[in-house]
Amino acid sequence: MPKAFSVHEKETIRSQMREKGKRLFEKQGLKKTSVDELAEAVGISKGAFYLFYDSKEELFLEVLEQLETELQTGILQFTIQPNADSRKNVTKMLKSFLLSWDTYPLLKSFGKSDFEYLARKIPPQRIQQHVQRDNDFTSDFIRKIKREGITVKASPRVVSNLIKSLFFISLHRDDLGDSEYEESINVLAELVAGYIVGE
Repeated sequence: MPKAFSVHEKETIRSQMREKGKRLFEKQGLKKTSVDELAEAVGISKGAFYLFYDSKEELFLEVLEQLETELQTGILQFTIQPNADSRKNVTKMLKSFLLSWDTYPLLKSFGKSDFEYLARKIPPQRIQQHVQRDNDFTSDFIRKIKREGITVKASPRVVSNLIKSLFFISLHRDDLGDSEYEESINVLAELVAGYIVGE
């Protein structure tokens, strides 16, 4: 039976699991990384791993959400250019968000097969929590651009779906090729921005 951990130990181990798990997932991918390796990386038993996460996929999703939060914080702190029009500003915000995705090895290598695998393994209620996080980000994004004096013509639901659609393009990077992917993101970000501001 796994040993009991103090509150401090639990916080420390959970933090280490996210950090060391991220490194293992970056190096080996989600499917090839085992629970044994994740547990060994932080010096706990395989049984103790399950005191923290129900599965390696749940740990992966938590790591993924941590990286997404960093990206989302960046877009919400984006400095609007006062001399640029609304469409250009929203385009720059979207492109900054989507192309910054590439600076994270784990996110850049996260493809369609990983997404489908993760969706099969994660419980529906946990998926719903993740969807709600995405919706909350969309609400924050809309509030941000409205505060900057940009009129939003599209409904929050449509804005959310359009941003998700841009994310789904990133899952097909291998199908498109790197340069074609970047070109597509540039074009699509401008089109989506135009729809959001009604231009």
